[in-house]
Amino acid sequence: MTSTLAFGTLPGRAVLPATRGDGARVLLVSTYELGHQPLGLAAPAAALRAAGHEVRTLDLAIDVPLPTVLRDVDLVAISIPMHTAARIGLAFAQAVRAAAPGITVACYGMYASPLHAQLVGPDRAHLVIGGEYETGLVALAERVAGRTNHETPVAGAGALPLLTRQQYLVPDRRGLPDLGRYARVRRADGEHVAGYAEATRGCAHACTHCPITPVYGGALRLVQPDVVLADIAQQIEAGARHITFGDPDFLNAVPHSVGIVEELHRRWPEVTYDATIKVEHLIEHAEVLPRLRATGCIFLTSAFESCNDAILATLEKGHVAADLDIALANAAGAGLPVRPTWVAFTPWTSLDDVLAMLDFVASRGLTDNVQPVQYGLRLLLPPGSPLVATLEHEGRLGPLDVERLTYTWHADDPRVDALQAELAAIAESAAALDEAGLPLEETSTTFERVRAAAYAAARLAPRGVPAPASTFVPGLTEAWFCCAEPTSEQLAPFHLGHA
Repeated sequence: MTSTLAFGTLPGRAVLPATRGDGARVLLVSTYELGHQPLGLAAPAAALRAAGHEVRTLDLAIDVPLPTVLRDVDLVAISIPMHTAARIGLAFAQAVRAAAPGITVACYGMYASPLHAQLVGPDRAHLVIGGEYETGLVALAERVAGRTNHETPVAGAGALPLLTRQQYLVPDRRGLPDLGRYARVRRADGEHVAGYAEATRGCAHACTHCPITPVYGGALRLVQPDVVLADIAQQIEAGARHITFGDPDFLNAVPHSVGIVEELHRRWPEVTYDATIKVEHLIEHAEVLPRLRATGCIFLTSAFESCNDAILATLEKGHVAADLDIALANAAGAGLPVRPTWVAFTPWTSLDDVLAMLDFVASRGLTDNVQPVQYGLRLLLPPGSPLVATLEHEGRLGPLDVERLTYTWHADDPRVDALQAELAAIAESAAALDEAGLPLEETSTTFERVRAAAYAAARLAPRGVPAPASTFVPGLTEAWFCCAEPTSEQLAPFHLGHA
């Protein structure tokens, strides 16, 4: 993406409400969905089009919009399913309001309800819609089109998300960038186009650091299997040979999810997939893992988070550090490599904790399994996070950083904060790609840089750990992560001015 994007005021454009009875002209905007073709556009596009509204889509992670993108638009709706997307989405909302004050602007998705106070204002979005957002977006489009009274409430708007169960529609991916422009899967037989689907929404668990908890609060919604399979079918027809299931935990509803992948494998035996499963479920449902491998699963993602039991208890992860080895063994027994994720830096993290995490990765032969971005992740505390009250009670909570959309905090040891900044910079540099789209640096090389920096911060010589032979680990080409803050490059296009 370039850094030259600017919206000028659209000369001669009169912003008028749509004629009563006509549909609204809606621009659905995605800012960042972890390198996937955005389901956050396809799902609401299906609902809006079914209600008779005109929909165009724009994925800012792929395309830089022309100034004319706002012509003939009544409603701009911006998807914000994660922190990076919220940061970029807010900047885009501000740009739209400055360029075309007559257009209604809404933000929707996971971060919408908790951040409603930060996202809504005269120079930003008019409103936010959270939870099961399709119903609210359709209601808003009806109001913008003049089909309903301007005072008609919009379901899910404001601080309280809508969690009503719904009959999902097959996501409508027409108009989205080609699948080949997104992250690909690296398998033993080379790189292949990857698709993305969700079998569930919400989560049956309530980890205190997770952005899903303030919205769904332990509620789980199942997407009808025929809808999931129909969405997968259209992506396979478009070239996908692998599917990432983006469910927060794929084994929240075992019969539901396993039934979907068994049918996926029956219809398309050559298609592989990956899923995210928490440590607790890798142990509780160990007998299911061979079935996943047999139906085409080639790797799993799991939130290990920390090697410190006290931190794990605060995060309410449902596992202890000793469980990590059990989870790895269960997955390995089923032939499934695990890609751990970590909350490397929290207000309770010490330098010893960082070293323990890195030694764990090294000693278990996981240096090629962990994306470098994981090593510099700093706990985000957006409004609504259950940990805000915890830190306030402990006297650790700093002020809200309105620009970064998170409360601030500092570690007890200033060396920890300095190390986090250093490791985050290493991770960002490691995410750079060459002209062929390949990483400029091997993951193992980045890990050694990270480990050397951590031991230098602790003024210790690195402890000797075994160096298992490197083996190929399947994975996606996307280098960033949902809980990471946006890079300077990701934010650069949205320092906007008038053309």
